[in-house]
Amino acid sequence: MCATLANAVRCSPQQDAFDLRDMHKQKSMPFATDAVEKEIHVVDQDGQTYRGAQAILKIASQYPRLRMLATIGQLPVIRPLLPVGYNIVARNRRFFFGVASRVFWLKTMIILLFCVGLILSSHLWIGPRTYPLAPILSFLPSSIYPADLFLYTALFVLAGAILVSARPQKFIFAFLGVVIVFCLLDQTRWQPWIYQYGFLLAALALFSWDSDDIDGQKQALNVARLIVATTYIFSGLQKLNLNFINYDFPWIVEPITNAFPAARDLLYALGIAAPFIQIGFGVGLLTRKYRRVSLILAVSMHAFILAMFGPFGQNWNNIIWPWTAAMAGLDLLLFTGKQEFAIRDIFWGNRHPYHICVLALFAILPFLSFFNLWDSYLSSALYSGNLTEATIYASDKGRDSLPASIGAYLVHTSSNTNVLNIQRWAIEDLNVLPYPETRVYKKIAKAVCELSQLPADLVLVVREQRMFWSKQETSFRCWDL
Repeated sequence: MCATLANAVRCSPQQDAFDLRDMHKQKSMPFATDAVEKEIHVVDQDGQTYRGAQAILKIASQYPRLRMLATIGQLPVIRPLLPVGYNIVARNRRFFFGVASRVFWLKTMIILLFCVGLILSSHLWIGPRTYPLAPILSFLPSSIYPADLFLYTALFVLAGAILVSARPQKFIFAFLGVVIVFCLLDQTRWQPWIYQYGFLLAALALFSWDSDDIDGQKQALNVARLIVATTYIFSGLQKLNLNFINYDFPWIVEPITNAFPAARDLLYALGIAAPFIQIGFGVGLLTRKYRRVSLILAVSMHAFILAMFGPFGQNWNNIIWPWTAAMAGLDLLLFTGKQEFAIRDIFWGNRHPYHICVLALFAILPFLSFFNLWDSYLSSALYSGNLTEATIYASDKGRDSLPASIGAYLVHTSSNTNVLNIQRWAIEDLNVLPYPETRVYKKIAKAVCELSQLPADLVLVVREQRMFWSKQETSFRCWDL
């Protein structure tokens, strides 16, 4: 990094203003060797010494075009932060550019977007919330307040440490440990973006973070490629159903069809082709021949999704906006340039246990979801037309027996019939969609029944939508839960 700066100075019109010294060629120096190894030193004509960030500003002040930058750097608000920034850059300098840079930027992108997701879904983690928790085991507590506040704050502290640390393994493991605790206490937190980010971070935690560890870098990147490619493939497979073609996709493209009704037939045809296109570019990303066109299709799809779901489209479910942007960023990071990798490297690698685990979770077990034997959200099913949905029905007396905070979500649909749409409840209260599994809906309904003074007036109706072995509609009374 210092050599690059020195070369820039040497080749500039102001080169005569500097006397460059290379610590590796100097027989003696007026400074300790370890100090010069740590940060750049500049001595002016008056003998005053500048180190680190201040040395960079001193160099910049000698260039007319950069003097404004040097002036800004001396502002009271900026000056104290510069040494911190310099130290972060210095510690991570070997990862900013070159072969190792993709691992560094993968870490940076994932942890920043994870934090954006945490902020957008804050009620999912700490409340206050009316939507009940659904712990994975019945004996786990339904609330850990105020510990949840501490753990939620800890996630951002650990995220900061992950970003600045040159060897962030322990901080990543701690971050994932906190996320796992949260997810054990509530299955609604098993959102697809959390699942994907978590396994990407685990791959980075297992990397040595040695810039010379080429094999380790390839291993981490190939695990990430495996996760991204199989997410596309199974997301396409999940859409091979009439619900997606006839209902989900037409709803997604309503911002276009409302403005241009004549485009309806063309977009309907696109809805039929969409699953096959997504499967195609998911596979194509793994090949050398079709990688470029697949990359263009993948990034274009995410731009289209952002347009449809964003503020100028449906303005809906903003928690998936950063995830959609993240997927486009992952495509560019993992599948561009002159990176050499083959399908075998991605699906098998060096037979590391973690690589095999990811292969099972992202490329094998999702097939079971088509038979209702594996969770939809763990199988890349989102807005795919085949998610299990649930509704709680209540009589007028049953509605009145519920707390006002829950009763506010019930809609009176007909005589003595009130509907609590769990999907609407979750997204309005938590800013995420519910975890679409029957076992979770039963836990949610059970919590509602326990708050009612007339549980006999409540009924849960679940509609499973899978390719095979799903139940079209099942009713549960409170005593069945």
